[in-house]
Amino acid sequence: MIQFLSFSDNKASHKRKNNIKNIASFFKKRNFWILLLLNVGYDCGTQFILIYWSIIYVEKLGFNLSLVYTLFMCALILGSLLFNRISTFASSRSITILNTLCMISVLVLSGILENKYLLLSLFLLIELLMGMMSGQISATSNEAIYGERNKSTMLSTVSFIAEILVSLSLFVSNAIMKWAGNLKVMFFVSAAYFSIVLLIIPLIKQKEEM
Repeated sequence: MIQFLSFSDNKASHKRKNNIKNIASFFKKRNFWILLLLNVGYDCGTQFILIYWSIIYVEKLGFNLSLVYTLFMCALILGSLLFNRISTFASSRSITILNTLCMISVLVLSGILENKYLLLSLFLLIELLMGMMSGQISATSNEAIYGERNKSTMLSTVSFIAEILVSLSLFVSNAIMKWAGNLKVMFFVSAAYFSIVLLIIPLIKQKEEM
């Protein structure tokens, strides 16, 4: 579709041979890896919640489906609005570190606590942080592709690789759940995705600044 629509920032339809070279060149760029890590870490870390939220909070804890869904959508939108406010006075690296640490803490607490109302509150906090991280990824995407001649190709490459890795992570998560026999273990697995993948990004940025 990129080739046929001939986007202004993409030369694939005219220089098809160079398109492969352009994709290969992305792997040498630090911003490409930061963007890929953000997408993979965020998607892998949130897939469990997005797939099983209704089972955990509606079927197991007994909350009303419409109520939970409405609250979590409001929390998601509020998170996006909060990011827009915070991003005006805080650096991208600081927001990434803060969001990641908060998400890890909330996921771990969700795996430990038993009180249904505390668990629902933590779920809404997770959705709030997810809304903030969505804004973070959009902002980082704009930074990563700034000045690139093949913006569409770069974003498509990131999305393609990220989806493959996320699909593989679903098989891993399914195997872990079968082994543990308990959905709650996935809160810790999700926290691990955030801690291993997303905390690498501030270190990469810090090294680049130094």
